[in-house]
Amino acid sequence: MVNNKEQKLKSLVGIRISGVPLLASYLTRSGISPNLQQYYRRSGWLERIGRGAYIWPGDMLDWQGILYALQSQINMPVHIGARTALALQGYAQFLRGEGERVFIFSGQTRILPAWTADAAGLTKFCLCHTSFLTDDRAGITDIPHKTISIRCSSPERAILETLHLAPQTISYSEAYQLTENLDTLRPQLLQELLSGCNSIRVKRTFLLFADRAGHSWAQRLDRDKISLGKGVRSLGKNGVYLERYGLVIPQELNRLWQ
Repeated sequence: MVNNKEQKLKSLVGIRISGVPLLASYLTRSGISPNLQQYYRRSGWLERIGRGAYIWPGDMLDWQGILYALQSQINMPVHIGARTALALQGYAQFLRGEGERVFIFSGQTRILPAWTADAAGLTKFCLCHTSFLTDDRAGITDIPHKTISIRCSSPERAILETLHLAPQTISYSEAYQLTENLDTLRPQLLQELLSGCNSIRVKRTFLLFADRAGHSWAQRLDRDKISLGKGVRSLGKNGVYLERYGLVIPQELNRLWQ
């Protein structure tokens, strides 16, 4: 029995990645039973960080490691999106400090395990359930972090997700300023995403921002193939109406462009 435990311990060491939680269900599938998990915990080889999750003693967690565990060990259909994805790829700055928000998207209704809130420390995970982009795979990429990689929205998808969250979690002014930085977007991918987007507000706002920013890729979009619906959409009360886009924009945006 001792030899078997020692052999299993070698397996545990073999699947360990520094800074990444080890989820109980993943350990079980890897041949380390719940009873053996408890034995390793009592022996000091595993440290419990919440129900169903362990960490190697002394490891320092970060939110990327937590997301990697969810994506790789239990195949949770989530990805990093919106402003967080832009920051990871150098198009925005992280708001460091207490209450830093990390935006996670899923096309399916999912709840993050309870242990993630405590394990994330000051970081706050904001999980957004939405299917406003009909293709869950379009514009999803892998972003390296230390020795791992996590699923993340490309800049093309991330800016649309950012607009989807506006104005509740990000202002339209900040969303426009982010758009100004995106001078290397791929028009072919944008065309695919916009054609599969079912939010008229997001599509109209994105095209307005792209035109105002003067990006060359905006001229390469085939707008005849992007359904923009009918009627007026409002981005805020007591705003300014832009007939070309069928949008009422807030005064804060109008002042940016005067």
